[in-house]
Amino acid sequence: MPDNRSRRQPPLFRDNSRMSIIVLFALGVIGAPAVGGSDNPPASVLAVRARQAELHYRLTDAAADTQVELWYTRDRAATWQRWGVHARHDQPLIFDAPGEGLYGFTLVTRDGDDAREAASAPRPYSQPQRWVFIDFTPPLVQWDRIEPADAFASQRTACLRWAAHDSHLPSRPITLSYHSSLDQSWHVIEDELPNTGRYDWHVPADLVGQITVKIAVHDLGGHVVERSYGPIALDDWMTATPMQQAPATQPTTEPAAANAPEPAPAAVSRADRQRAEQLYQQGSWHLVKGQYAVAAERFREALEADPDMLSALSDLAGIHYVQKDYAGAIEHYQRVLERNQQHPAALRGAALAYVAQRKYAQSRDMLQRLLAADNKDAEAWLDLGDVLFMMGDQTAAVSHWRQAVAVNAAGPSDPAAREISNKARRRLQLYGSTAAVRTADASGK
Repeated sequence: MPDNRSRRQPPLFRDNSRMSIIVLFALGVIGAPAVGGSDNPPASVLAVRARQAELHYRLTDAAADTQVELWYTRDRAATWQRWGVHARHDQPLIFDAPGEGLYGFTLVTRDGDDAREAASAPRPYSQPQRWVFIDFTPPLVQWDRIEPADAFASQRTACLRWAAHDSHLPSRPITLSYHSSLDQSWHVIEDELPNTGRYDWHVPADLVGQITVKIAVHDLGGHVVERSYGPIALDDWMTATPMQQAPATQPTTEPAAANAPEPAPAAVSRADRQRAEQLYQQGSWHLVKGQYAVAAERFREALEADPDMLSALSDLAGIHYVQKDYAGAIEHYQRVLERNQQHPAALRGAALAYVAQRKYAQSRDMLQRLLAADNKDAEAWLDLGDVLFMMGDQTAAVSHWRQAVAVNAAGPSDPAAREISNKARRRLQLYGSTAAVRTADASGK
């Protein structure tokens, strides 16, 4: 039978890959063969803002067959792991970090004929020659709002609200600054603030005109991310009055008609739309990290601010799918399709969720709608062939697998497209007639 495609990843994750950046740092001079590092801890930790790092070293008075061996620790020297031997002493050693965090590095030397790995291993809790903190993910920073507090004209208090997220923030990573339209120099409001998301600023009495406020957030890896908010007209704040709240209920003068149409939903304000976008970006950051619970909460908050944000709704459905809550995934995908009947990610995701529930007829309907919107979607042809096969219609399945091969042959060639073609061909070899396979091959030329 075809492979179980219900285990596939739904259209949830966006491509967040980035090219590794090589960062240079020196480890100092290595002399005669030695074990471990100094008994004293290093004076500082070097921050590296990339997954890869170049380790430079220099050998002095070393034999021609001397080998340089790298050891590293990720648990503050409690245990050590051997990276391997570096043979090209005229070139830097490239270390590709398996993850973010604090690393300790020690380089040791040994004779080329000494194969005893244990003899060169650093001792537990021996101090590394260099501590390095590797962090290749910058913080996610967004302003929430900046608004005057009550009685701003007399008290001149502004409420600054933001959201900043990162797995490696220090205890006080926030710096707030401002500049005015009359003085373009930046002035620090407060630095080394904790990441509480809020600060009440007493605006100087002599500050007039328009101002722009900036937040800067730094992490342990050395990233600094800045976001500006403004310009803000202080004169508008001086004349603003608190908004009058409408009473909770209003007396009605006429009874509502029994069949009166439901009122249209209120338009989403610009502020709510901006807040929804900020919450969605926060959720996307947690989603990339695999922090599904937090990501789902941010997406729900974004939908409360903007119920029509289909990207948040679709990603929330995807989280339900990867958590094997297929009913919840279908419910959210259907909500997307109520607003956009041809939403590709929702149609594909719903089809996969229905297959996981063995509801093949519903999955077939989703895939047929997907192909009606784009009949060049080779993956949809392949998926629909699988679903028809599982429904017992082998003839129709073979026809759809052949179409997957033909569509890919006519379209651009890339690794993903070739993989789809290869899957379709394997199915045809197993379940299609010899003539069908020859026809599929011919259409792929």
